[in-house]
Amino acid sequence: MKQFIPLLMFVILSCNSSRNVDEVLKDVWKKDQDIRYTMMALTKAVTVDGRTDLIDSLLSVSEQMEEIDANNMKVVDKILNKGLPADLTDESYKTIWIVIDHSTLEKQLKYLPVIEKMALSGKVDMDEYAVLYDRILMKQNLPQRYGTQSVQFGNQDSVSLYIWPVENHNSLDSIRESVGMSTIDEYLKDLSEATGVEAKYDYTLSIDQINQLRGNDTHLQEN
Repeated sequence: MKQFIPLLMFVILSCNSSRNVDEVLKDVWKKDQDIRYTMMALTKAVTVDGRTDLIDSLLSVSEQMEEIDANNMKVVDKILNKGLPADLTDESYKTIWIVIDHSTLEKQLKYLPVIEKMALSGKVDMDEYAVLYDRILMKQNLPQRYGTQSVQFGNQDSVSLYIWPVENHNSLDSIRESVGMSTIDEYLKDLSEATGVEAKYDYTLSIDQINQLRGNDTHLQEN
């Protein structure tokens, strides 16, 4: 069953008070996070634990997530239509960022300047801007700048998780530090713990080589 944005939500947004927008964005955040927790658990069960019986469930949840992301983006579009509200809560600004981060490339490119402005004014963290910036580059099949994006592929017999190629390997840690991020080695440890898969960073691999590795698999995930 498809999920539609309730008419009441648009009525609330039309009132255009910060309190109303904050309340709507609380609901948006919950929907975004709940479906992703489910998706992460199923992905781990299929790719790491070998639960092939859950593949259909994984595909169904993936479709649900795309639908939720699209509906959430409609809400954020409406909020930003008259410009970025000036006095929302920190949680609301973070929700605006994450919805755009989980949206289509078209929307990400449209709103990247908004997120940059939010980061420079302290409404979101600079590392959150960096995540969106890298995601856009990876979607365009280009090297990322900050090393935030990774690709996971494989099956129940062998799962791989690689950092997407970066622009400047030699300066990566200093570039990450400039936006408040840990070193790439520390990030690899955290990513491995979060996914249950050993995260690897091989700076010698080109984009073409990574795509060749991914191309032979049916279970692909971008992180």
